Amino acid sequence: MTQGEYMRKARRHAGLSLVQLSEMSGIPESTIGALERDVNRSGTLYTIETLADALCLSIDEYVGHEVKRK
Repeated sequence: MTQGEYMRKARRHAGLSLVQLSEMSGIPESTIGALERDVNRSGTLYTIETLADALCLSIDEYVGHEVKRK
């Protein structure tokens, strides 16, 4: 699974549309869509951090890295 696919999965798991996540985060729909489609593979740290925060996830969780919790 690609990083973009993990991002899309995280958004859908939260029950949010692109429009809703865009409104919550202030990140344009086009940017979110490009990240999810792996068209833009180099989102800025600010963008990734803002989207992860909007979904209440760590950056690692948002981009699909496994996070081991205690």
